[in-house]
Amino acid sequence: MTMTEIGLWFLTGYAIGSVPVGFLVGRLQGIDIRRYGTGNIGASNVWRNLGFLPAALVGPLTFAQGVGPAWAAAWLTGSPWNVAGAAVGSVVGYGWSFLLHFHGGSAVGTATGALAAISPPGLVPLLGLYAMGGVLRQPAPGVLLGLISFVVYMVVSRRPTQLLAASALIVGLVVLKRLDGVLDDLRTGDRAARILVGRLLFDRRPGQRLTGRND
Repeated sequence: MTMTEIGLWFLTGYAIGSVPVGFLVGRLQGIDIRRYGTGNIGASNVWRNLGFLPAALVGPLTFAQGVGPAWAAAWLTGSPWNVAGAAVGSVVGYGWSFLLHFHGGSAVGTATGALAAISPPGLVPLLGLYAMGGVLRQPAPGVLLGLISFVVYMVVSRRPTQLLAASALIVGLVVLKRLDGVLDDLRTGDRAARILVGRLLFDRRPGQRLTGRND
């Protein structure tokens, strides 16, 4: 294992994660999905604005963008460092795609796939809290708690330090995406604490202005 090898796996993950599947599916139907609903290129926004079948394509492919590179690194090298590099790279790629001028989606689906490759048993609490958030009609808090629960599982189960660090970084990247454009929101004059809580906990983006159908 060398830094060069880790870097190559990171770049592999980044390249695969950078493919904007939701954007491409929207283009096939003649629209820019970024201008509809939440503006996200993920499966949820695609479902609300294009329908179930396009979302059924986007969702699994987005998940595969996360799980594929990390799983390949584990299978081909067995190195936790390489798995960590590929997993983090795929999430960075999805959130900051060079094909979309270093913009991208919320990266939840890709992050979930990357975490699945890092430790499949950790998906039990993660998906359980995702489901709870869906049942309570509060998906954003459910996602955040699910991601945090995965990191807690990694600590409790004493997984390799490299994989624990990668998991924590991936969760941090998803949180960072929730803060995307927050400075514009803070200029609206609303209270900063209210805006930050709304962004971090509920993924609410009051500063966003989009056209098309509502999400």
